[in-house]
Amino acid sequence: MSKNNLPFWKEIHTIVFDFDGIFTDNKVYLSQNGEENVSCNRSDGLAFDLLRKFIISKNWKLNYFILSTEKNPVVKARAEKLNVECFHGVDDKMQFISNYMKNKYRDPQKERDGLIYMGNDLNDFKCMEYAGFSVAPLDSHKLILEIADYVLPVKGGEGCVRNFLEELMLLHKLD
Repeated sequence: MSKNNLPFWKEIHTIVFDFDGIFTDNKVYLSQNGEENVSCNRSDGLAFDLLRKFIISKNWKLNYFILSTEKNPVVKARAEKLNVECFHGVDDKMQFISNYMKNKYRDPQKERDGLIYMGNDLNDFKCMEYAGFSVAPLDSHKLILEIADYVLPVKGGEGCVRNFLEELMLLHKLD
C-alpha cells in the first residue's frame, strides 16, 4: 500500500494526528437533542500506551498530539481519555503547525524533516505536503491518497492509529 518506507524512529520529533477520519470512521451520530457522538476504536488507545512505553525504553524525545478543526468537545474528551495532548477548534491547521514547529525547533529543515502528519481529508492536504512524512488511512480522500507517503491497509476508525504506531515501533524494535 505504501509508496515509501516509514522513517527511522530516531529521525522523528513530532507526530500530528487529525481526529475525524483517523480516530473515527468519519461518521457523526446526532441525537434528537442535537448532541453529536462519534465512534472510536479502543485499540488506538492501547497503541498510545505502547507508544509511551517505547518512548521510555528508547529515551525518545517525541512530541505527539491531536490537531482538529472540529469544535465538538468529544475530540477533547477522547484525547483526555487517551492522555494525548489535543488542539481542537483550529481553523487553520497549517498556520498552527507552522507556528508550533518554529517555536519548537527554529530550524526550518529540521522542523519539516522530523514531522509526521496523519490525515485523511482536504483540510489536511497542506499539512501533509509540509510534513517530512505523511500517513493516511485506506479510505482517505483521493487527493490525500495521492500525496501520502504511507497509506495504511485499514480505514479510519478501524484501528489505523494503532496500525501505524505498531508498524513504526515493530519496524525498529531490534535497533
